[in-house]
Order: sequence, then C-alpha cells, then structure tokens
Amino acid sequence: MGFDLVIDSHSHWGPSVSMGTVVSTSELLKQQKEAGVDYVIIIPFPSTAIENNSINVRLLDESGRIDGFFPYHYVRENYDSDGFDPLPAEYYGGKWHWMRGIQDSSSNYRVLQDPLLPGLVEKIAATGKPVIFEEELDFTRTFVEMFPDMTIIIPHLGLLGGYPLDFLKAFRHNENVYFDTALGSSDTIFEFVRAIGPERVLFGSDVPFGTMRSELAKITGLSLSDKDKELVVSGNVIRLARLPL
Repeated sequence: MGFDLVIDSHSHWGPSVSMGTVVSTSELLKQQKEAGVDYVIIIPFPSTAIENNSINVRLLDESGRIDGFFPYHYVRENYDSDGFDPLPAEYYGGKWHWMRGIQDSSSNYRVLQDPLLPGLVEKIAATGKPVIFEEELDFTRTFVEMFPDMTIIIPHLGLLGGYPLDFLKAFRHNENVYFDTALGSSDTIFEFVRAIGPERVLFGSDVPFGTMRSELAKITGLSLSDKDKELVVSGNVIRLARLPL
C-alpha cells in the first residue's frame, strides 16, 4: 500500500546517557529506506538533554544537514533560567518527559504548583507548536485542565503513563490532545481511531524501542480507509507541526 508521504512523528536521535547507546543518523536513514518512511521527527534522549542543552543544538544542526529530519526541542528541567526559550523558532515542536520526576516511571506533582509553570506554558502555547507530553495520567489530566490552550501529543497512546484506554476515556473530548501510536498494539490503535477519529492519531516508532517498519505495519494493517491511514501516517503531523511539505 503506497502513501503520498510517510512521516515518523516520534524517533530518538543521538546518544543516551542513561542507556549508554547511540541512535545514529545512518541507522535512521537505514530504517527509513527499509520502511518507506520519507521524513522523521527527531528528539533527543531525555537523560542526555537533562544533562546538557548541547544535544538540542546538535539535533538542530543535524536536521539542517539531513533533508529527511525535522527537529523537536526537549523542554529541559531548568526552564526557569532567565531568558530561557523552551521552544525556539527553529524547532517544529517539543518534548516534555516526566518533568523533574523519575524518568519513565513517576511524575513530580510539585511541578504543577511551580509559580513559574504558567509562564513556561504560555511561551510554548504561543508558538502554536505541539509538544510530545509524557507523564502519569493524573498529572496529565490536571495539566490539561490547567492549560487547555497547549497542543499536546501523548506518546504510546499513554502506555507508559498508565493504561491507554484510561487515557482515551480521559481525553476523548479534548481537541487539543493527540496521541501517537509508538509501541501500541494494533487493536488499541484501532480503538483510538474509532473513538476519536483518525485526525487525532499520529504514527510514531520511538526508535530505538521500536522500529519504523514494524510500527508502520500496525497502521497499514488496520481496517481503515486509505484516506484515514494517510492522516495517521503523515497528514496530522504535517498540520500540527506545520511542516513545510
């Protein structure tokens, strides 16, 4: 099945401090070729970005060198630094990952009481760009209630923050909340598309935790129209991130 464009909306690039591994440009290009993916949204590994902002700069530079890459900026934990821009103009979106909590495990609810948080979100929301937002369900629910103007994409259909169908129930009526499919099961992906429509679901691989080929196959194998699949594999991310395609 052919599409006009296929865009992976969620892939890591560069080194991971915590994992001791590297996702290289050559690896992503190889996976793109194997899977028939035209473009990739690349984001830094959280542990590397938290340690030093230079990875955001390196990622931007690599995106300028490789035509198939679009960069997302990691929103770092020291966002309260004077004059810090959480989502610079050169990036197409952002990544928020267990802010000041335990990575991939536990949210820090004190962040929600941080008096500097509204200013941070105001800056991000003003850009109109999406943020891949990963936290526990209760944290995410409170955040969305506090800041309904920020466009967020919940990765893995909420898999790491709780139970996906609980995320679906919580946010099915929130038009500013989207989901990416990375690492989700085909059945769960189909349930999301059926419940909220194909306009709010985005294809993602989460390389190196998934592969582009296997994650894309979950989409192409769904009992959906070609038009709906096209939205999931490219149309939605083009619209949300305003990709110049």
